[in-house]
Amino acid sequence: MWLVYLVWSRFFDPNNKSKNQRLKNIQTTIQWGGQAPSSLLTNLEEHELETWLRSRSRAFEKLVNLVQQSRSSFSAGSVLGLMLALFAVVLLAGLLTKTNILFLLVLAVAIASMPVMWLSRKAKKRRMAFEAKLPEALDYISRSLRAGHSLSSAIGMIGKEFPDPLGGEFKTVFDEMNFGIPFKEAFAHLSNRIRSNDISFFVIALMIQHETGGNLAELLGGLATTIRERFKLRGKVRTLSSEGRISALVLGSMPFVFATIISLINPRYILPLFNTPQGHTLLYIAGGLMLVGMYVLNNMVKIKV
Repeated sequence: MWLVYLVWSRFFDPNNKSKNQRLKNIQTTIQWGGQAPSSLLTNLEEHELETWLRSRSRAFEKLVNLVQQSRSSFSAGSVLGLMLALFAVVLLAGLLTKTNILFLLVLAVAIASMPVMWLSRKAKKRRMAFEAKLPEALDYISRSLRAGHSLSSAIGMIGKEFPDPLGGEFKTVFDEMNFGIPFKEAFAHLSNRIRSNDISFFVIALMIQHETGGNLAELLGGLATTIRERFKLRGKVRTLSSEGRISALVLGSMPFVFATIISLINPRYILPLFNTPQGHTLLYIAGGLMLVGMYVLNNMVKIKV
């Protein structure tokens, strides 16, 4: 019933349709240099049910943050509805075919989590693209300050000169400050949207300089140099750990490759693994051991820089 209500309220509720139309009118009539602040649009677009879920569920709040970080066109409610629909479809199909209930639940959860995995991958790619351009942007701000420009105008120029995602994020900060959002809150929103250590260093440096004063141009220049050195070290670490990552990939794929080969050569030989209770038990044990092994190998080759 909850899923049906969510789908109806999202796509067929007249109040929701009129609200979306008002949002379109706001986007076309208010001049934000092409785009309104993302935090303002997010607050306007949140449905009442989404707001209620966000206030009562930490998991749903994390989903909302993930949608914002990935800059997806879908809302958190739509992603949740899609996950519930996938879970229900897989569960229903498995019950109709009389599949083992434990295996069915694991499969349903895995398929239902695919939208979250897609959003996480999209957010990671966006964050990496942002981090790659951040040192150049910091140097740009430093040169602008030395030339006599204010910090807000330098941020506005970055929004115009740099490509997305860095240019778009800084343009959002500039628009939020023009809209009247305080300096600290605008940069706190930036840090929440990106979730990067580098941007956190940048925001903390700005906050400290805003409170105590000092040479911001020199501070940002030194921070740009530090971030570049971290990039170089991160590249060296990735090169040295490439053998371990390839080993994890090969070891993780070997059971599936050999199972496929045996199925093609002699299907009757491997069939008891899927048709008997003993075979199901072996599959559960093997799956659990593989997850543990992948977790251990991932922690071995994952070095924080």
